[in-house]
This record gives sequence, C-alpha cells and structure tokens, in this order.
Amino acid sequence: MTTTFRMEEEPLYDDTAAGGGSGSGLFSEKGREILNMKIAQVRRKLEEEEERRGPPSPNLSAHEFVTAVLDSLQNANGPLPFSGVRTLLRASTPRWRDALRSSVGAPPHATEQSIATALGTAMARPNNQFSILVTKGDSSPDGHVEWTFPTDLLEMQDGECWLECRLRSKKDNRLLVATGWQLQRSPQDGSWLLDGLDWQDFRDAFRPGIGREEWSRICG
Repeated sequence: MTTTFRMEEEPLYDDTAAGGGSGSGLFSEKGREILNMKIAQVRRKLEEEEERRGPPSPNLSAHEFVTAVLDSLQNANGPLPFSGVRTLLRASTPRWRDALRSSVGAPPHATEQSIATALGTAMARPNNQFSILVTKGDSSPDGHVEWTFPTDLLEMQDGECWLECRLRSKKDNRLLVATGWQLQRSPQDGSWLLDGLDWQDFRDAFRPGIGREEWSRICG
C-alpha cells in the first residue's frame, strides 16, 4: 500500500522570512492563521469545560455555591486567565453582574472577557482589600485563607436567602473578613446566583471593620 502525502501550497513555517536567512523561526501567513484557529478552538473547549463545572449549578446547595465561587476565585487563572472572575460573573444575577461591570467603568456592551479582565486586574492589586479573594498562599499578604459558615442559612420568600461566610487565616485562625452573601434562585433552572455581597473587613490595613463596604470600592 502506498501512502501519499499532500504538501501544503504554502508552508506553515517560513525559514527564510524576515532577513532571508534560514532558521529565522517565523510562521508564514497561512501558518499564523492556522495557529490562531487552533488556539481559538482550544480556548472554546476550555471555556465550555469551565461552564460545565459551574457554578452556577442546580445541584449545588447555597453553602456549596459560595464555596465553589470562592474556590474559583482562588484559582483565578485556571484553566484560562481570569477564569475565576468569569465564573463570578456567570454566577451572578443580571443586577449584580451589571453592578460589577459598572464598578470597573465598562460600558453596557462590553464583552464578558473584557469585564473579567478589568475586574480581575483591579481585584489583584496588592493594596486592594478584595485581593484576598483572588490571591492565595505565599502570593497573598494574608497567607493561606479558609472560609467558614458560622451561622445557619437565612431563607426568605421568593427564592432568596442570606448566608454569612467568614474568611480566616489558616495560620492562627484570625478573622480577616466577614461577608454576607445575598443569593437568589435562577428562574431558568433554580440554581443559586449571587445578588449582593456585604463586606466587613477586620484587617488592620482596611479597618474599621464596622459597617458595610460597598463593592464598587473594588477599584478604589
């Protein structure tokens, strides 16, 4: 049996580009197009997998939903840059998603990726109190952080609930931040969605820890 290989009309790799010498290591125009197409395909597959894993998911309880969102934010750049923030956007009600968009000054027509990039960049600033959500371990000034749920779920009418979640230092169990998650059921599949977040900071750099900090200060 004879196997015939069909050569491309234009090589994917051009050794003579930009300088005329061999081994310059530059892709031909067609090669760049194919490479970009392959990268886009891989990215789409990763984004689809990201959405399948959730949140949101109708199979998650309120506690599991909050834990999943925080886990995603802590792994902010896996498997793609700003994956954790994209998960936050997808796990939010339209009202809260619009508030997050406005907090970084993005226009109403901005893409999810551009909002996630701006929001994630703002949150990760070293002097930003919300960086605790997107940094972990040695890369975080607060070290390793764990979250606990000290109170029972407060369920309300019309598919809403409120849940307290506290962020503590794993090293000494010191209370760093107390948060209150306002959740709402999705009218599509009943998944929990984030509709608001109360924030009380107990770290010296961001005190006082009394009262509510507005999320719009995230870029402050």
